[in-house]
Amino acid sequence: MIQIYHLTKDEKQILKNHYKKSGCALLRERAHAILLSKQGRTARDIALILMRKQDTIRQWLNDFNQKRLASIFHKYESNSNASKLTPKQNKEIEKTLKTPPSDQGLPRHFWDVPALKKYIRGEFGVVYESDRSYHYILKFNGLSFKLPTPFDNKRDPGQINQRLEEIHNTLPEYLNNDGWEVMAADETRIVWEAEIRRAWLARGKKTVVKVRRNNEYQNYFGALNLKSGKAHTFKLSWQDTDETVRVLEKLSKRYPNKKICLIWDNAGWHKSKKLREKLTKGQSLAHIRLINFPPYAPDVNPEEHVWKFGKDMLANQMTNSFKEIKILFEQSIRNRLFNYRIPEFVLR
Repeated sequence: MIQIYHLTKDEKQILKNHYKKSGCALLRERAHAILLSKQGRTARDIALILMRKQDTIRQWLNDFNQKRLASIFHKYESNSNASKLTPKQNKEIEKTLKTPPSDQGLPRHFWDVPALKKYIRGEFGVVYESDRSYHYILKFNGLSFKLPTPFDNKRDPGQINQRLEEIHNTLPEYLNNDGWEVMAADETRIVWEAEIRRAWLARGKKTVVKVRRNNEYQNYFGALNLKSGKAHTFKLSWQDTDETVRVLEKLSKRYPNKKICLIWDNAGWHKSKKLREKLTKGQSLAHIRLINFPPYAPDVNPEEHVWKFGKDMLANQMTNSFKEIKILFEQSIRNRLFNYRIPEFVLR
């Protein structure tokens, strides 16, 4: 018996989209047949539901098992997503999309629909009527629509990886010792200004969101306990040595009779003479051991990901006061544990 036993999450979502929204009746029926088969329906049952011959349903299911999603597209009239590329051409596209568009003579750093459309038209003479077809090609070849990570020209992957190796060689001494807590730390700032991100809005209609812009802001110091996952957040009046010493003393009080290994970036106030004096024997921070992350590599600091989580909670939020913003930001971090870790290496 021909049956569809497995669908990936992406395949299932795309089939549902075609079943609900496609303008082509045949494409909707094919997607429906596959979804019904995955639910355990027999070819006979599906044929009765769709009022099709059993042989037709069996052929659709057999084609899907062999070609997966490519099988639901057919060169019938009214199907704007007809499968026009051959398997060989798809293989070439798969290989091409692993390289930047500039390798194909296209003046772009990243692939997008216009670049892909131009490449496929020029290389194979194929043009799809719907941009969704190009979205599927990009998605099925491992690309996703997201914001790229900024890359500092001063960033040296070799130096970063060497420093990360040194950190990982040092940490077991503290992670495996009950007398020590290990924390990744960082500072950030939030501003009273609504952060507007993409949202599902009415098509063909301009949507305006009124936002408040002023000079109110709040600095924070954060420390993520890499043993427990607990994130500590402290308000700062400014990002400088005096404020840093103050919050480190407050952080220490939350771990009485414990020593703290603190890993943070290379900000000037993290290396100031005054701070170093506070770390000496007999001083208030003598129980703290400081380790620096590699330069120009904020992405390796777990606390940066905590900040991102907190700021994501503020996106598209309209509030009447900056106090509400600060409460929302602080509570979103305070009320959960984080499992972020220092990576062992970076790819670039």
